[in-house]
Amino acid sequence: MEGSSSQNGSSTNTAPGNLENNNSLSYKTILYENMFNNRILLKLGEDGFITPDEKAKELIKELSEIKYLYALKMLFENLQNEFSSQVLANSLEALVDTPFNHYSKESVARLELHLRALVTVLERICFSPIVLSKVLRDKVYNSLAKFAEIHRKTTQVIEIGLDNNFRRNFNQFNQQSNNQDEQIIKKRNYNIDFLLIHLRDTLHSLRDDETWF
Repeated sequence: MEGSSSQNGSSTNTAPGNLENNNSLSYKTILYENMFNNRILLKLGEDGFITPDEKAKELIKELSEIKYLYALKMLFENLQNEFSSQVLANSLEALVDTPFNHYSKESVARLELHLRALVTVLERICFSPIVLSKVLRDKVYNSLAKFAEIHRKTTQVIEIGLDNNFRRNFNQFNQQSNNQDEQIIKKRNYNIDFLLIHLRDTLHSLRDDETWF
């Protein structure tokens, strides 16, 4: 026991140990998120939604809220959960149709999480005995342009400043100097760029019901 304790003590001075300490906060954050969203899934079970299909059907009704997106993503990431082909298709379509009607710091995090959930569902479809219709596949593919535009506009709004809510011509109460305009800090979430590319490439690899020549 003494040998193992001294060995553990010496390991904290090594680079891997320091790296683990530095990442402990992020691990705790992920753990907290998992616990919180597990409570959502447990609550669904208590309310009578027992199967993964039933839980997914309920969660896709509230995809505009981040906590339900997290729960849906966790539900599909658990490979022990099995889903019917109809629920997979419905979940994919629901994620494509969910509206984004405003821009804020929260909407950046929501868009990234939304795309991660979309990736998770699409990957489950890739490894399931299901072939998408050409209509649905094209709908998902065309939605990528919509998400890219949301990403572009959100980035633009954040660059200009979220506190500047008035139009330039009517900005009497929230004026900015030219110097402030020139000092706008450009911020971009490159995770979203990667997710959009990954979704595009995955969709290109999927076949649909279109006749092949």
